[in-house]
Amino acid sequence: MDVRRKALGNGLRVAVAPIAGLRSVALLLAIEAGQWFEPAGRPGIARLTAQAMLRGTTTRDAKAWADAVDGIGAAARLDVGSHAATFSAQSLSDDLGALLELMADAVVRPAFGAEEVELVRQQTVAQIDEDSRNTRAVVERVWRELVYPIGHPFRARPIGDVAVVRSASADELRSHHGKAIRPTGAVLVVAGGIEADVAFAAAERAFGGWGRDPVRAKQGSVPEIALASAVRRVEVVPDKTQSDVIIGWPGLPRNDPRFVAARVTNMVFAADTFASRAGHVVRDELGLAYYVFSTLGSSRGQSPWTVRMGVNPANVERAIAAALEELRKILQGKVEPDDLRLAQDKLVGELDIARESPGGVASLLLEGELFELGPDHLERYPAALRAVTRDQVVETARAFLPPERHALAIAGPPLPEAA
Repeated sequence: MDVRRKALGNGLRVAVAPIAGLRSVALLLAIEAGQWFEPAGRPGIARLTAQAMLRGTTTRDAKAWADAVDGIGAAARLDVGSHAATFSAQSLSDDLGALLELMADAVVRPAFGAEEVELVRQQTVAQIDEDSRNTRAVVERVWRELVYPIGHPFRARPIGDVAVVRSASADELRSHHGKAIRPTGAVLVVAGGIEADVAFAAAERAFGGWGRDPVRAKQGSVPEIALASAVRRVEVVPDKTQSDVIIGWPGLPRNDPRFVAARVTNMVFAADTFASRAGHVVRDELGLAYYVFSTLGSSRGQSPWTVRMGVNPANVERAIAAALEELRKILQGKVEPDDLRLAQDKLVGELDIARESPGGVASLLLEGELFELGPDHLERYPAALRAVTRDQVVETARAFLPPERHALAIAGPPLPEAA
């Protein structure tokens, strides 16, 4: 893949992947302003700030900004994850300049008007209230509270704590924007039917005036998390018939050299129903779960490494036991060559599929750029996945997924009494 790179004078890094024969482009602007960089004790400020950034700028009110995006037939959204606030957008190639200008307007010049901030607050509080009755959201909240201590960036879900959301003012969001939404560490990726020099020039016009921060605020020291034993918590959610379950551990930073092996280990264990041990056994062979999948987060810190299951309450204990038994088999070295090959085929296949669309190319490119994995990361990555050995899978599972030291959260109706 041909990728051209350029750093603007303010520190914003731009990576462009031209794709011949296309008339559209996909854009991703990732700013290091996710959970990992939130002010201590204010979970939810990052997402609230991001949502308010889309509700009007100093040059356009919310309707005018949205109308301008619609006017060029583009789509745009801003999400906050564990590491970054990511602005994603798509448009025709000819409209790249206009779309970048609209993105820059929202990112660099948000108004944070009182009425618009209040609207975002009400929407967020309503979502948190709705989530309190959603077993998937409840089980994630409970699991995070089991694993991460108070004050840790990952203790709350990205949507944050309702008390923080209710108390946040427009001035606080404006202040957080000034400290966190900065070009240093940010990456703009453009993929699709565009020449690199054209994209660089459009990025310079749109973002060149985004001021460099003389001293970027750094994340304070975050203690390493290690579970001392197995911990468990059950949260009853009224009027539900299904239980949601999370078994998990604190993960590892994306720039840890063991992360590629961890991705393969995750796939061998439970990442996919058909290509993973736990998914196949728990769901398909034993019929104990409606769904089974695992995820491994990417950030500078120990993002969650979790296995999630939707289970009939009568089958919860058996499903948990079966999933942990599959993990123990991996730790015992019972990883067949076909298991490893299938996991690697799945991961490499996902890369091949992603390369078929501008959005997929942009997403693949962004990870390597954001975590500075090297200019040839995309070329090396498939071979690196293929190079992971059975011994590395076993070693990674032993290091990060000890079955005797896991956090288990269950949300749903009361569990049946043990016989």
